[in-house]
Amino acid sequence: MLQILLLLLAVSQTDQVSQSYLVMQPIQEAVQQGHLSALEPICQERLSLDLEGPFSLNGFLSKGEFIKAFSTRLAELAIERFEWSSLQVEENIAVQSLNLLLSQRNSGLRVYYKLILFMSADYNEKKETEWKLYYLRGLKM
Repeated sequence: MLQILLLLLAVSQTDQVSQSYLVMQPIQEAVQQGHLSALEPICQERLSLDLEGPFSLNGFLSKGEFIKAFSTRLAELAIERFEWSSLQVEENIAVQSLNLLLSQRNSGLRVYYKLILFMSADYNEKKETEWKLYYLRGLKM
């Protein structure tokens, strides 16, 4: 466990590694503001989802279907805290983990949730790397 934490710390301090693939800013802004349409440019056309409650989304969805369904579920929740950790697995595969403290707007019930984002590298016309989400896994803690 200590080795994993040290590796995550080392990766987060290396600008060349971490800054080249992080999609942290658009995800955090979209989730905090509730405007998940901002996720459209960083999603592949079809996403694989395995999200436990309170999001409860499973299967394959187009990015439009995902954004609509996730937005609806997120609107019922308030986000109290964010915590990111990131790790690049291979040259063209990356994983980011977002730990959330959520509370249900109606009941006030708190939920600890881990959202794990799997990304692959796509290359645009200018041969620049663009990271796109292709799989999301969500775990209620």
